[in-house]
Parts: sequence; C-alpha cells; structure tokens
Amino acid sequence: KGDYSLSEVAPNAVLVFSFMGMETKRVEVNNRSRINVVLQDDSQLLDAAVVIGYGTSRKSDLTGSVASISAKKLNDTPSHSIDGLLQGRVAGVQVINDSQDPGASSVIRIRGNSSLNASNSPLVVVDGFPLGEAGDIKQINPQDIVSMEVLKDASSAAIYGSRGANGVILITTRKAGENINHITVRQQTTMSSFTSDLDLWRDPVLMAILSNESYLNGGLTPLYTGTASASGIYYPSVEELQTTWNKFTNWDDIVFRNHPVSNNTTLQISSGNKRTQFIAGANYYTDNGMYKESAYKKAGANFSVSHNIFDNLTIKMSANYIHSKKTYDLGTSYGRNPIFPVYNEDGSFFQYSASDYYNPVAIRNTSYNNGKSDDFLGYAYAEWKILPELTLKGQLDYKHGESISDAYYAKKYTESGTFNNGYGYISNWKDDKIVAETYATYDKLFAKKHHLKAMLGYSYEHYQTRSSMLGAVDFVNETLGNENLEAGNPESYRISNSLTRTELVSGMARLNYIYNDKYLATFTARLDGSSKFGKDNKYAFFPSGALSWKMQNEDFIKKLNIFDILKLRVSYGFSGNQGISAYQTLSRYGQHKYYNMGSWVTAIGPGYQSGYTGDDYRYALWAGIANSSLKWETTGQFDIGLETAFFKRRLNITFDYYDKQTKDLLRQCNIAPSSGYDQMWVNDGKIQNRGIELTIDGTIYRNNDWNISGTLVYSRNRNKVKSLGNTIKAGLKTDPNTGMQYEYYGASLGQFRGYPNLLAVGKPMYVFYGYKVKGIVQTYAEGLSNGLVGSDAYPGEFNYIDTDESGTVDENDRTIIGDPNPDFCASLALNITWKNMDFGVFFNGVFGNDVLDCTKFTKPSALPKRWTEDNPTNNYPRLNTTRQTKLSDWWIEDGSFVRIQNITFGYTVPVFKTTTGHRCRIYLSADNLYTFTKFDGYDPEVSQKGIYSGGYPRLRKWTLGIDFTF
Repeated sequence: KGDYSLSEVAPNAVLVFSFMGMETKRVEVNNRSRINVVLQDDSQLLDAAVVIGYGTSRKSDLTGSVASISAKKLNDTPSHSIDGLLQGRVAGVQVINDSQDPGASSVIRIRGNSSLNASNSPLVVVDGFPLGEAGDIKQINPQDIVSMEVLKDASSAAIYGSRGANGVILITTRKAGENINHITVRQQTTMSSFTSDLDLWRDPVLMAILSNESYLNGGLTPLYTGTASASGIYYPSVEELQTTWNKFTNWDDIVFRNHPVSNNTTLQISSGNKRTQFIAGANYYTDNGMYKESAYKKAGANFSVSHNIFDNLTIKMSANYIHSKKTYDLGTSYGRNPIFPVYNEDGSFFQYSASDYYNPVAIRNTSYNNGKSDDFLGYAYAEWKILPELTLKGQLDYKHGESISDAYYAKKYTESGTFNNGYGYISNWKDDKIVAETYATYDKLFAKKHHLKAMLGYSYEHYQTRSSMLGAVDFVNETLGNENLEAGNPESYRISNSLTRTELVSGMARLNYIYNDKYLATFTARLDGSSKFGKDNKYAFFPSGALSWKMQNEDFIKKLNIFDILKLRVSYGFSGNQGISAYQTLSRYGQHKYYNMGSWVTAIGPGYQSGYTGDDYRYALWAGIANSSLKWETTGQFDIGLETAFFKRRLNITFDYYDKQTKDLLRQCNIAPSSGYDQMWVNDGKIQNRGIELTIDGTIYRNNDWNISGTLVYSRNRNKVKSLGNTIKAGLKTDPNTGMQYEYYGASLGQFRGYPNLLAVGKPMYVFYGYKVKGIVQTYAEGLSNGLVGSDAYPGEFNYIDTDESGTVDENDRTIIGDPNPDFCASLALNITWKNMDFGVFFNGVFGNDVLDCTKFTKPSALPKRWTEDNPTNNYPRLNTTRQTKLSDWWIEDGSFVRIQNITFGYTVPVFKTTTGHRCRIYLSADNLYTFTKFDGYDPEVSQKGIYSGGYPRLRKWTLGIDFTF
C-alpha cells in the first residue's frame, strides 16, 4: 500500500526509495515528519514529461515522431560539444565526425539531406532558446545537459516553422530542485593515441627504387642517382642509401605528440527552498590534439535561478558565459621525404627548393594561426498561471558571440608568406541574437474523457553579424608579426568589413485533443515572415496534423494479454527553409582586387565574387543578380509509426516510415554568361527522402542485484534528386549514354582534373561520376583493342572500359561509379549493472556507402604492389609519375564499418551511497576502441560527399573519470 514508518531518523538524513523496475529516488528529510514519494517506471518513463517545443507532453500522449535520450548515457565521454556524442544514439539521426582536430564540429542530419545550397542542419533549442544550427554547440557544457529530445517528423517540428525543416534537437539543462542542496564535482582525464600505425616510408632504399622506377616510366630522369637535382638538392643514389647514408628523419615524431593528455573539469552547486532554487556551475576543458601545436581550451560559467513570487507566478533567469581558444598547427606534413633533414648544416631550416613550403618545424617556428572566442547566453522567463487551466509564458533570450583570429605567415617557408613577402591579418567577428516569445497554454480535462490542450503564441527574432579584417603584406620587419601590421606596405593594405541583419516574425498555434485516453489528435500551424525574401514572398504558412490511437486501451486488445503498449500514429505536415544568406533578393555590389601590370587594382561595381571553380579553383564565379521572386523552400513530410511494448514493458519496439518531399529548392543556378554573371539564387528542383527507423529497447534480465539491458537502433534512408529545374535555364549537362541530366557538385580534384560528385536527376545526392575499370592492361595489343590510345594503352595502365562501345575510350564513357550515401546505419548499446558496478559497450555502424580513396595508390604500403613485367598484377597499375589519372571505380572502396565506439566500466562507492545518500562513482571509459572495416585507409568515416584524402588515424581515447556529489 505504500505505508511506511521509520524510527530514530536524524533531521538531516536522506531516505532512499527503491523498487525493482522503478527509478530509485533519494529525498532529504529536512526535519519533515511526513514524506510521500511516487516512483516512476525505469524502463521507459512512459508518463514522464517530454519537451516538445513551447510546452511538454506525457510520452504516452505524443502523436509525432519524437525520440528522447538521457544525457547521462553520454556524459562518460568527454567532449567540448554535445553534437558528436549523439552518433548512433537516435534512429534517423546521422552524425559524421570526420575531423578529429581539437574543437572540430560534427555534421548532423535528421532523415537525410533535403536541400542543395540552403542549410541541412537541424535547429538546436536550449531551454526554449532557439540557439542555432547543430554541428558545434560549444556554448553549452555537455555535463550540464539533463535530456535531449529529437523532433523528426513535420507534426512535431512544424511548431518551429522555417527553422524546423531539418528537424529540431531540444536540450534541457540541469536545474535546481526544491529542498535539495548539492555540490557536484566531475573530473575526466583523457589520454589519446592512434588506432593504427601511420603509413609512412620506413625503408628509404625501397622508396628510392620505386621513385626512380616511376620517373623512368614517365620519361623523366630519376632523382636518386647521387647527383643534385635541378633545384640544387642532392639526392643520394640507391647504393649510397644502402651503404653510407645515415641521414634519416622520422617526421611523425617531430609533428605528433606522444599520447596527448586532455582534461575536463566541472563544478556545480545547487540549492533551493520552496520559493527559490538556483544552480551555478563552472567548467574547464582542454583538448590537446595529436599535432604538437594544436589545442583547444574552453572555460565557462553558468548561473540559473528560479523564484516563485506568488504561488501562481514564477520567474527564471539564466546566464552562461564561455571563453575558448584554439591553436592551429600549420606544420602538418608528417609524410615528408625521410631523407630530408630538419636543418641545414648552418642551422637554418632545410628546403629542397625555393617552393618547399612543407618543413613542419620551419613553419611552426616562423608562422602561426590562433583564434579566440567569447560567447554569452542569457534568458529571462516568466510563467503566470492565470487560471488553473490557463498559463501565460514569456521568454526573452539574448546571445552575444565574438571571435578574433590572428595569423602571420613568414616571408620564407610558407607559400602565402613567400608570395606576399610576409602576410599577416587580424580578423574580427561578432553576432547578436535577440528572441522574444510569448505564448499561452490552455489545458483542461472535461467529463474525465475529453482532454483539450491548446497553445497560441508569438515569436520575434533579430539577428545581426558584423565582421572586419585587417591585413598587410610586404613586411619591412616581421619581428612582431601581425601585431605590427603597419610594417607592411601601406599601398597594399587589405581591409574588409561586413554587416548583416535579419528578422523573423512568427505566430504559432497548436491544438491537442485526447478522447478517453485512446484517440489523440494534434494540429499545428505556424506563420513565418522572413526579411531574407522579397516583399511578395516574405510570409509562408506551415500547417501539420497528426492522429494517434492507443490500441492497448481497447478492450479487444486487452483481452489478448499480449501488448503493454500498442500505439499507432500518423502525421503529415509542412515546414520551410530560409537557410541562406541575407540580401539574395537584391542586386549586390562588390569589389575585387587583382594584380595587373605590377600593381594591385581594385574594381568596384555590380556583382561580387561568390567562389571559385575548375581545377585548383582557378576560375572565379560571379553572383549578385537580383531575384525579387525568391521564396521559401518547402518540405512536406508523411510519417506513420507504431510503438509496442511487451512483457510488462521490458521489451519496447518503435517503428517509423517516412516520406519527405522538398520542393522550390533554394539553390544557386548556373546562368548564361551573356548576363554578366555565373550564378543566381532561384527556387528550383525537388528532393525526396524516404526511409524506415527501428528502435528496440529491452531489459534482458533484472533482479535485486542484476540489470542487463540493451538498445538496438536501425535507420535506412533513400535519397533521390527528383528535379534540378529547366535543363536549358539551369545549364544542366546530359549523359550521352543514358540521357541522365546532371550538374557537378562541390570542388574539382586536381588529382583527377575533374569533379567527382554529381547532382543527377533520378539519383541520390553526391553520386560519383567517372570511368569503369576492368583490371590492368597486360599487353599493348590488349590496350589498343579495348579502345585505349597513346600511353593509356601501355602495359601496366588502367584498363578503362569503353562503355558506349564507340571503339575509343573518351569522356562519353563516364557513368555513375559509386554512391557515398549509406544503405543503412545501425547501433547496439548493452548495459550491465551488478550491485555497485556498471558496464556498458556501444557499437556503431554504417553500411553500404562508397568512399573515393584519393590515397589508394599514393601511400607507401600500396606502391610496392605496382604492376611490373615480373609482377603482372591485375590489381595495381605500374608506377608513372607523369600519368594523368582518370577518376574511375578503381579508386572507389566500400566504406562500411562497425566500430566499438565506447566501453565504460564504473564503480559506485557504496559507503557514500548507503550512509549519506551522496554519490561517488569512478569509471574508466575507452572510445573508438576498434573499427571493423574492409576500407584500406586510416578511417572510413568521411564527409557526406564520400571523399577520403588521408589525414591521420582515428584517435583511441582512454578516460578516467570521477563523479562526486555531496
């Protein structure tokens, strides 16, 4: 019945309430004689409050696709940002951590990419504050986060209108509780190391032999002959390397740290009584990268207070400040020739030629690039319960960020410094965001069967950025670097600045209706007005609707005695995207500096340089033509989901199918050169994303001492470009064999002198386009018979396929050769607790994606496998330093992998747990322990375009942590 009595209880004691299968609660007595506690189900927290945007809902009453994750599952992994920690945790959410540099950001996608040139990142909302796009939310300490909700379908995300087109991640931070006084210390110390050996030349003799062979096959004079090269550098002969040569440099020892150590310390103080609760915290985080000079440091403090002025009026205020500093290591050439020394005999830095800009020690000692930033977040919140069923809430949010970048590139040893006779700059950037929102919520139960909940609100957002850059070249004296820009040539100062302002005005409404706790309906609408669009298209309306049926509450389902939960839900709705820069509807003026007849000239006029294209980005692109009809990009999404639970909720299964259709794509379209421009912003094209999501969560075994549970997450998304607009107006190309319409996407690769990725109608985004290869040419006659000409027909060259059977291999033989989009993603988390010990292991996998490995025939481990007359392999070509390699499927590899992403072992000290109610947990965590993959490079996890260029192995991180609350 829940009745209990305890004698001789100290006034400051702590009561611990527990029951098998329920969440344990600890409550301080605080001189009270009567304490009532309600425990919640530990398996799913079915009736717990879930944040849904401008309100909360019981988990069982959700009609949309909302995933909830507790941050305590992630806090054992140190990180400067929460984004990357979401990887593999939520079905339908793809997180790519393709950079391991300190402070690097992640790429997050919810249910695929829906846009070409506008934003694809989900919105992050922290405690009701729409902070910005996911990817690098450094302003919030992950240790301060309590829970996260991911709004995936249109019904749940449409309440955020234009900002919810790519999904929404809601973050709830830690708050103080009533009559709870705690001090919490969390300490994490992390040591990093490579997960695999570096692929470098350790045998200079073999390196020299293969280099000479490559030069000879290319018709050039070999280097390693015991003579000086054209640049004046002496290259020893192979025989000399075998006998007397003793100069050898291990560049990886010079470039990399040996097991760098990082730190993460968090202190929190919380206290509260019936009227007032507050929490204050501080965090210091350091991440020392593998490169000796690379580092990221972050220090922050936060304070939050809640005060009940009256029983029906509560105010809350919060402030968060973060200071960070990032140091870039510019000397990263660890693959440098090992026979090159660091220094000349006179002590100066060695260069093998005047254009040798790759001596890492020289660069590190003469140049630098550092960045610092400061961020402030604050909000004030008031909640007035006008009537028992009517609540009015208002919130004012403010964000300020500013950063400064300092860089100097010396006259010698760096390319930009040499070309400019010294180059330095100071770059400043700052932004300010103000968001004011007010909304009223009406919540009432009628006749015990009709539950009505309605919300009506208004939102205003003002955003402003300012930036400036001061640069100088041709330095008379470079002792002070960029701290003395006046030392540069006054006729060549480089100055730029910008100012951008945008506004967003919105009205939103939501209606929830529940009948007899069986039938649920949700209708949401939002009207957004953005200053980014023309006067006739500023406003757009985004409605959505959802229905849900709790079938487990029907008598005929109850009689089956099978389902604890059987819930069907279906939704459809629209959301918009305005994720482009401001002023695209207006004619733009710009300026451009170019070098002419021995001096710099500044041209000013209509248009501006929007980027570069072509091999090595040699051609400038011009944009700035007005398009007053530019309007919102719109995504319509259908979702149907089924939620089930069995065996007293010990087994929970959630399944979703979705279909997203995005039209009126905001994209930069190629236009006729006769217009004087290269590109123009338009609404053109369609993209489709279809997929399924499956989450299986279960308690495998449980008793008073043991609890074994696991979670399996599976996601499959199929992406397709359905339209790229009018063929002629958009300047689309046509494949001569299939009639496929396409345009190039991304950057050209100089290695292949071509664009690897396409946007092709009827195909997934970013597919690879090139030639097909059937092994290696073994005889010259074979090469000629297969349509190859010139040197391409020689034995040992790639045997390209004459796809169109024209008799000659040329550009018309190109076709789709790969798809960087995965077939599916999956993860498995297993957790075991036994008494005071806990153990967890997390596997994450990506399957079926192709990767373009640009290093496949450039790394030392591959070159010895080359074709020769004595080794007529069909797998690798011959060495040829002058070969112009075509992009082909030979360079495409399977990027599938399964990674042991995290293993954690923890121990909760029982003396604290049982005698005081306080907590002390010590744990050891290992991240990126091992990766199972057929991929031949360091790491198959690359950018969404699927291009791998080397880098260094993924880091294995060992973390020793302690959480202490008293």
